[in-house]
Amino acid sequence: MSVTTRDSGGASATAGRVGGDRDPAIFGIRGLAALALLTVHVAMFSGLLGTKALGTPRPPSNFLGAFFVSGLPSFIGVFFVLPALYLYLPLARAIIAGRPRPPQGATMVRRLMRLLPAYYLMYLVVLVALNRDAIDGPWYVLRPLLLLQIYSPSPFAPHFINGMEVSWTVPSMVQWYLALPLIAWASHRFAARGATPVARARRLLLPVPVLIGIGVGWLFFVKGNGWDNRMVFWWPQGFAPTIGIGLGLAVLLALSQVSPGDTPRLLRVAAVRPGLFWVAAIAVYLVNCARPFSVIGMDAIYSTSGLFMTYLMVALFGLFASLPLVSPGATRTRVVDAVLTARPVVHLGKVSYGVYLWHFAVMHFYLQPGAVFSGAVRPIRELYGTAGFWELETVTLLGAVLLATLSHRLFEQPLAALVDAALARRRRPTPRPPALRRAPLLTTATVDVLAPPQAGAAVAAAVTDRDAIQTNLVDLERHLDRHLLAAAELTGESARRWAAARADLAQLWTVYHAYSAVVDEVVRPFAGPGQPSGAELARVSALLDQASVVVTGPPPPLARRRITDDGRVELTVAAAVARMDELFRGVAEVVTAAEAVWETAGARLDRIDAALAHRAGADGADPELAVRQADRLRTAVRADPLARWRDGAVVTDDLDDFLGTLEHLVA
Repeated sequence: MSVTTRDSGGASATAGRVGGDRDPAIFGIRGLAALALLTVHVAMFSGLLGTKALGTPRPPSNFLGAFFVSGLPSFIGVFFVLPALYLYLPLARAIIAGRPRPPQGATMVRRLMRLLPAYYLMYLVVLVALNRDAIDGPWYVLRPLLLLQIYSPSPFAPHFINGMEVSWTVPSMVQWYLALPLIAWASHRFAARGATPVARARRLLLPVPVLIGIGVGWLFFVKGNGWDNRMVFWWPQGFAPTIGIGLGLAVLLALSQVSPGDTPRLLRVAAVRPGLFWVAAIAVYLVNCARPFSVIGMDAIYSTSGLFMTYLMVALFGLFASLPLVSPGATRTRVVDAVLTARPVVHLGKVSYGVYLWHFAVMHFYLQPGAVFSGAVRPIRELYGTAGFWELETVTLLGAVLLATLSHRLFEQPLAALVDAALARRRRPTPRPPALRRAPLLTTATVDVLAPPQAGAAVAAAVTDRDAIQTNLVDLERHLDRHLLAAAELTGESARRWAAARADLAQLWTVYHAYSAVVDEVVRPFAGPGQPSGAELARVSALLDQASVVVTGPPPPLARRRITDDGRVELTVAAAVARMDELFRGVAEVVTAAEAVWETAGARLDRIDAALAHRAGADGADPELAVRQADRLRTAVRADPLARWRDGAVVTDDLDDFLGTLEHLVA
């Protein structure tokens, strides 16, 4: 039995589905990125792109085609931004929510097992098929196995292994996988000192400019020492800015999940106007096509400024292309969505890693098939221009997709399933969170332990309730009139009631986070294969039945305080839901009352404005006096709307009297 649940952090069910099943559009953008990079490499060796790397400069075979292909390297930013976002997100969410960081051991094993086996399979094939005559000792074989091929010996010129010319990204990404939890560990203590989720999120953003600075510094260091341009990207620090952007997006997204009311403006804009970011991504691509400070239609960057511009374009494209896909509640752009969710594109995205790994090997197999048997394999640069672009593009794409699909379905997926099963078998009961240690639950002897079917049904119901609560809380946070109340300079009755409602809303989120943590804990025993153990069932039963939701905060006001009150409240799951319902209703009443007043009174004020406009020049009272009276009424409605809310109805007597007088004068 298993329980399906959304991410407890509050991820939207729309764009990105971060923390749950991936949105097909996420696979779609990865598929386009894989296609873009494959096309760039085909263009390089078919002669569509010109080159200066072979001695005599060779111009592009088709200038217009070379122009549009020149911008495609921008897509590589997607391959670094999105993995960094997904890996760092649960760490950032825990820190921002004030909870311990989740353990990373099983997560890291799963990620590495999804990255390395396919790489090693490809390496074994190309080692035997394309490089067996080049083996000159154990180190030749071991260096790619140990992911050290990117660290070339002096004079720091890249060393290519046939069929693995693009494999430098694998060691780089593995090292970033290991580095991101360390960055979270190093940032945790500093970020935890923030008093609010917003403060903690701001502190967590500190590594972002540091990583950008490291990447830019590395670029100028490489160029200053006269090293090969490719060394900028081969070593991990070359993509530090792009990783930093992914880390920053993870922090912003985590904040929106922990505290939806504090969703950063960047995510809000991307959710409402995704088209702006797609246009920005296209603009970045076109700028890269023009190769500023470099040579249009050529295969490499020939100046430090040109290399820096490409560096910038890669990072910005990763940012702009990712934001509309991961921002909570993002609306869909019809054309973009149709492209990204098309079945061939989604499939290409699912096997994009394999396409990336295999496409150079496919070019070798096609351009020199006899060499596979003879062993006389030539480096691919020596095969420049021996096949036309469309011929080589078609063969390489079909061959790479075929090999990637076979690897994915026959090797990677079965191996991943075995690893997941092994990790599930080794799972141990999760230690009780620190918030629960102070009030240990009663021993299981005093608890009616639920049978597995009963426990599963109870846990599924708890997840359903939690998801409904989360949806309603997000709706309340995003309600237009809640934002209007928060932004208005309120007075009188409205100021008093909104201050109380704000306090209740803060308490509502505090109770929700404590309650959600308990729901997370009861879900864990049912999340993997197999039945929960007896001890796990007893733990789940106790959590659902006893006062397991522990809420901490300031003690009540002195007039309502007991001598033992310290701001700590212990609630059962049912009592927590009831408390949240009580608080929600109170806040919603204030917001909807203000909405009703502003809507009803606003309509009267609009009619007053129209009457004043028609009254110009009519006989009667001073028109300026009438205008000032209308302004006073409008200010009063804006500043103290709740003064007009009585017994569930909007009081508009003074507005109606004034409006009647004006309309009488006009008539």
